[in-house]
Amino acid sequence: MQSPAGRQLIELMAGFWKTQAVYIATESGIVDHIPVDGRIPAIELALETGTDPDALGRLLLFLESLGVVDGDETNGYALTPVGELLRTDTRDSMRDHVRIYGSHFYQAWGALSHSLRTGGSAFTHVYGSDLFSYLHQNPELSLTYERAMVAGTPFFAEVSGAFDFSGARRIVDVAGGHGALLNEILNANPGPRAVLFDAAHVIEEAAGRPIATDHADRCERVPGDFFESVPENGDVYLLSRILHCFDDEACHRILTNCRRAMAPGGKLVILERMLTKGTGSSLTQGYNMHMLVVLGGGRERDEAQYRTLLDKAGFAVESIHELPLETHLLVTAPS
Repeated sequence: MQSPAGRQLIELMAGFWKTQAVYIATESGIVDHIPVDGRIPAIELALETGTDPDALGRLLLFLESLGVVDGDETNGYALTPVGELLRTDTRDSMRDHVRIYGSHFYQAWGALSHSLRTGGSAFTHVYGSDLFSYLHQNPELSLTYERAMVAGTPFFAEVSGAFDFSGARRIVDVAGGHGALLNEILNANPGPRAVLFDAAHVIEEAAGRPIATDHADRCERVPGDFFESVPENGDVYLLSRILHCFDDEACHRILTNCRRAMAPGGKLVILERMLTKGTGSSLTQGYNMHMLVVLGGGRERDEAQYRTLLDKAGFAVESIHELPLETHLLVTAPS
């Protein structure tokens, strides 16, 4: 008889089955061929997707066990709420999240031993370039990456409830990507003006996003390098999931540039996952490993580590607020 520990170990070692099954169902278009409000027989789905009927049938049975689809060969298959998130046309689609995790990040994790031996990025080892340089060199993947980062941020809508932006004059979102967080903030706060600041190719990609189309009169898009400087005279600066990408020295440069640029009385608002000892959280602890594998110098930090990092850059933590997906919002000000 299989022991519980043995069964658990088998489940752990078979984790890659799930990753690739969901990724292939997404990337190959299988999910998009399953109707939103209805069912489709497996044989018909095989014809529409150009897949082998037996192989597809097995995949669908596996996806049913994972809660991605619902049904059987007799009654046909429908998407579950999880499966609907994989469709191209779903409003809150996480398709791009699945695509990059199931491809480039998956390959990087296959070289985990490199990170363990060297403390460096397995992604760089596999692809010959660090993540951000690689994205710059591959525009389509860069778009996928930015959309994937937004797909993993349902907490953006709650940021304005955790910090009052209504009195802000000029909000600067440092490395704000395509402006999804800033868009939520401006939607909720009609008064402030804003600056979206990021690398030139990211700012160019943001041209067709809501931050540019819906708030063209309130948001300036500025290209630049936050290791050199950031836009000046903001009274609120945002760093959303940026510090976890870098080691302490690099973070110090970013933080001191923000402090140097901000207007008197300004605030720095930071969004990051925070390590909490003893919780056993696989999500945050997993992301801590992910930062090592993909970025090398990146890491998740606990509260004490963030306080030390901020203190060295001349900031004091005023308050900390919990958000979904184990994310925390830290309100800081010059000390």
